[in-house]
Amino acid sequence: METHKKISDITFIGSGISTSFSIINFLDQIDNEASVGNKLSINIIEKYSEFNLGIPYGSRSGFSTLLITSLRNFLIEPELGLFIKWLNKNKTWLLDEFEKEGGALSKKWLIDNEEKISNNDWEDLFIPRRFFGCYINLRVNNKIKELTEKGLIDVNFVMGEVIDLDKNESNYKIFLENGTEISAKKVVLSVGSLPINYLWKNEDLIEEKDFMFVNNPYKPELRVVLEKIDNFINNRNGQTTNVLIVGANASALELIYKLNDYTKNEHNTTNFTFISTHGTVPDAVIDVERQKEFIPIHLNELKKEKKITAKAIAKATFKDLDSADQINLGAASTVEIISKYFGVLLETLGPKELKKFACEYGNQIGRRQRCAGLHYSNVITRLEKENRFEHIRGRFNDLESDASGNYSLKYLDTTTKKEKTHDKHFHLVINCVGSKNLSHDDIPAIHQNLMRKGYCVANESKIGFHVNDSLEASKNLYIMGPMLAGNVIEKKPVWHVEHCGRIIWLSKVLSKILTDNLFKPKDYKPKDYKLDVNNLDDDLNIIKYKKLLKENWNNNIYYAYDHLKYFEKNKSTLKYFLFEVNGVPKILMPIILRKVKSKGANLKCFDAITPYGYNGPLYDNDADVTELDLKEFWKAVDTWYKKNNVITEFIRFSLNKNYLGYTGLLINSLSNVKGQLYNDFEKQWNAFSSKVRNNYRKAVSFKLTVKVFDNKEITEGVIKLFSDIYTETMIRHNAKKIYFFSLKYFRNLILNNIDEFAIAMAYQGDIPISAELIIKNDTTLFAFLGGTDSNYYNQRPNDFLRVEIIKWAIENNFKFYVLGGGLKNNDGLYKSKKSLFPKDDDITFYTGRKIIDYKAYDKLCENHVEDYANIHKEELKNYFFPLYRFNNR
Repeated sequence: METHKKISDITFIGSGISTSFSIINFLDQIDNEASVGNKLSINIIEKYSEFNLGIPYGSRSGFSTLLITSLRNFLIEPELGLFIKWLNKNKTWLLDEFEKEGGALSKKWLIDNEEKISNNDWEDLFIPRRFFGCYINLRVNNKIKELTEKGLIDVNFVMGEVIDLDKNESNYKIFLENGTEISAKKVVLSVGSLPINYLWKNEDLIEEKDFMFVNNPYKPELRVVLEKIDNFINNRNGQTTNVLIVGANASALELIYKLNDYTKNEHNTTNFTFISTHGTVPDAVIDVERQKEFIPIHLNELKKEKKITAKAIAKATFKDLDSADQINLGAASTVEIISKYFGVLLETLGPKELKKFACEYGNQIGRRQRCAGLHYSNVITRLEKENRFEHIRGRFNDLESDASGNYSLKYLDTTTKKEKTHDKHFHLVINCVGSKNLSHDDIPAIHQNLMRKGYCVANESKIGFHVNDSLEASKNLYIMGPMLAGNVIEKKPVWHVEHCGRIIWLSKVLSKILTDNLFKPKDYKPKDYKLDVNNLDDDLNIIKYKKLLKENWNNNIYYAYDHLKYFEKNKSTLKYFLFEVNGVPKILMPIILRKVKSKGANLKCFDAITPYGYNGPLYDNDADVTELDLKEFWKAVDTWYKKNNVITEFIRFSLNKNYLGYTGLLINSLSNVKGQLYNDFEKQWNAFSSKVRNNYRKAVSFKLTVKVFDNKEITEGVIKLFSDIYTETMIRHNAKKIYFFSLKYFRNLILNNIDEFAIAMAYQGDIPISAELIIKNDTTLFAFLGGTDSNYYNQRPNDFLRVEIIKWAIENNFKFYVLGGGLKNNDGLYKSKKSLFPKDDDITFYTGRKIIDYKAYDKLCENHVEDYANIHKEELKNYFFPLYRFNNR
């Protein structure tokens, strides 16, 4: 027996995706808050040989199984943007591994998506899950390595299955099946979902001469099981093989897909049967036209009720799902609409009713809202056309064999509630019914022992443990992952914890709890937060604002009053939020508060928007502003919005991750080019793309020159020259109104903030032909606005100008040059900027969208957009926001 004498600070039991995100977020917190020398001891225990992955994203599922949802719906920002950057760099070897393991359907996937993959257009693809597994594994290991080298942590990976815990006053003793004992002050139980519910005999795989039953297709791993199945079918020497798949969930779709994606042989002698209670497979096709006919009437009517219960919401949801069934409209077309409607109603429930919804109704609704990708449903469609697929509406009871050893299915018919025997003999049966629940006798020893000792108590969902507000089942025993089902966390009901967005959110909650518990001193006092909201409409407030900006935030031009004022129009007010932490100004955010016209709706309300440019909360990244402070900031802002009838908010964020803690929907809007400058120009020159160097040489042959006007060198005449070139360029490109600025704007902004600007001008002789207005902020240059005289395009003044700006920036000790992005990703404008810094990573520009008052928002949209009832939650991403301001004229 091995005993670890050292008591770890934290031990994680299980190392799947929930633990991986918890580790990443927890270590980020430690990096920010722990002092060097305060080394934290961490154990990670995993019963399988693969850490950081879990079943779906590791070798047990293989390299060629695909996501059940598109990548866009699989991950939330900013993780989505980070993952896509990684995909772009690693796609060659990932796709090679995918093709190597996959079969005919995998090759078809590569052909069908070749153009999108080539253009790095990943968001709408149903990519191989293993890609994400490789990425998250690397993320965890890199973060552990980084903090280990800093001396902040000591991580010990332990392979083995935990079967029991014992606790005393100060720590837990953890017992593994192999006899190992480990002690820990805190334990995080993150063991994933309960094991698969074995349907027939208590064995993983049952093999007979002409019959095979697979109880667990992922044990030891899917590839091995598929090879056994392949051999079994081959050994039948061309005889018809009837395959029964019990269940119609994601695993069932995955199995029928992989059984038709053979790496060695194509089996045309197989027939497939699904059996499931509802008799339907996850839907894949969005019927745009029929979607327009669908309105969740019962949920819509429920909004009018004064007292709403969890049961009432569920009842109305089921009625609306039944209505969708009656017009043959599948879940893919209705899931976002219905989810939005009942999601808004959930916000009106108190804690008890939310708990009831989490335990009783959430998963019931979820089972009727299952969706999948076309790559899965197309397999079934093809098999149906070949008369090789049927779907039984019923529940598996048993298999019985006759004297010849042929097996028949006995099942309970859903419609008649009578037991029936199917007339077909089955040769291969695969169990995909899902997991056990906590009332089963044969659940894992760890769950049994934890409940027997009272350390954990099953909640009414029967698939999760009850936790307190600190995610504890018992003192210092934390629950993470799917076993959190059936709880209300941060006023949100949780009934399913396998979606990455939900896992990321919960992992952040847990990491904050753990960090506070470990690093807050005993005499810790909560921070004092205060939000001041001021109008910028009188001299006193304007002077105060300018002084705050200059003294605390280096007079950041994107926040300068002379810039903000330009965007204040009729029926709008320019305001700023000032957030103080313990009496010290820490966060500043200007907004434009616009009065909303309510045609046909008797509403007095407003919406908030930030001005053009990089904006959002402004704070010193080197100061002690934590993500918690940002969360408190947004919480205070949202409270102010509610009190002042602000119904929506649109934020343009900066490039410094000031979206952290944001309470709305984060949108990956554009890739922005940000280049790091070398100390010597020769290295910079060699880093340019060959196109830039060639264009520069061509410009030199035309004897172009550049002058950079800095600080006091900038005169009204120079500003006028810049304004003329810029405005002519915008007119030529038929630019949107937001990109036009008056000469008065340029004069006020530049001359009132002269130290923060430079203007670079390219000349042909004495004629200015290209110009760029540059913002200087600390060691970073921002290419704010620019233009070029089209008569001189052939002399390549634009590349020449920017190379000369870079030369000037290096001479003046600037470290970064931000060029921004295109009008859309990968357009010509973006590519021309990227050619200056082809090897530097882009920075993602995010926008934020938030609905504060759904009821008012819906009312405004209904009066403004004719078919608003058919536009659902996706409007936040895909439609103009806020929709009630959309003008298509």
